[in-house]
Amino acid sequence: MEDAEKTRLEEMLMCPVCQDIFRDPRQLPCGHSLCMRCLEAVMEHSPDGPFRCPDCRADFGPIIAVHKSYALANIVEDFRLNSRRRKQQTQSVYCDCCPDGRNLATKTCLKCEVSLCARHVRGHLELPVFSGHPLVTPLRDLLERKCPRHEDEVLRYYCNASRRYVCNICALESRRHKEAAEAARVLRRQLTEFMDQRFDVLKEQIGESIESTLSAALKEQQNHAHHIYTTVVELLVNHPMKSHAPPETEDQGTTYDLLKLWSGKLS
Repeated sequence: MEDAEKTRLEEMLMCPVCQDIFRDPRQLPCGHSLCMRCLEAVMEHSPDGPFRCPDCRADFGPIIAVHKSYALANIVEDFRLNSRRRKQQTQSVYCDCCPDGRNLATKTCLKCEVSLCARHVRGHLELPVFSGHPLVTPLRDLLERKCPRHEDEVLRYYCNASRRYVCNICALESRRHKEAAEAARVLRRQLTEFMDQRFDVLKEQIGESIESTLSAALKEQQNHAHHIYTTVVELLVNHPMKSHAPPETEDQGTTYDLLKLWSGKLS
C-alpha cells in the first residue's frame, strides 16, 4: 500500500517534458508546471511560434508569464528527502541486540538469526561456544536469504537447471550429483555393451551345443538302427530253414534277395 501511494505521488510530481521529478518547478497560466530548464528548452526550440502547454496543449502566445511554484517545490523537496531516507534505511542493517536499535550491524549470525554491531559481535568472535556460528555481511532479509535445506548457509547462486537460488553446499551437491549421474550413464552404457557381447557369445555357444547334442543323438540312433538291422539280417540269412526250403512265393524270394543285398552292405 505504501509503495502504491509513493508511485502515485511520484507520477504527480513528474515533469511532462523530461519525465523526471520536478527541479525548480514553474507554473503556467493553465495551472500545469514544468522544470525551469525544460521550459527554457521548449521556448528556445520555437522562439517565434506560440507556446503550448505540453499537458493540455493550451496556447499562450509567444510571451507568457510564469511564476515559481513554491508549494510544489516544497513538496518535491520533501519527497526527495524521504526517498533518500527510505533508501538509506533499506540499505542499512541495525543491531538486534542494542536497546535503541540505532547502531549499525557489522555482522549477521546465521545460527542465531540476528544482526550484531561491533560491540555485540565480540562474543561471537571471542567465545568458543560461538565458534560454529557462521558470520556473514549484514543481511536485512535474513530469513528469505537462508537456505531451506542448510540452515547455516545463505542463498548465493542462481541455478538455471532448477530455476532457484542455492547455497554453496547445494551447488557442491548439484555438481556431485551431475558427476555421479554422468558416471552412472557411462557405467550403464559399458554394462549394456558387455551384456550384448556376452549374449552373442552365449547364443553362439548354445547353438553349437544344441547342434552337437542333436548330432550325437542322431548318430546314436543311426548306430542303434544299424545294430537292429544287422541282427535281423543275420538271423534271416543264417536261419536253418532257409537252406532247405525254397521260397514259396515270388515275394518271399524277393525278400531273401534284399536281405542278402543288405547283409552284404552292412558287412
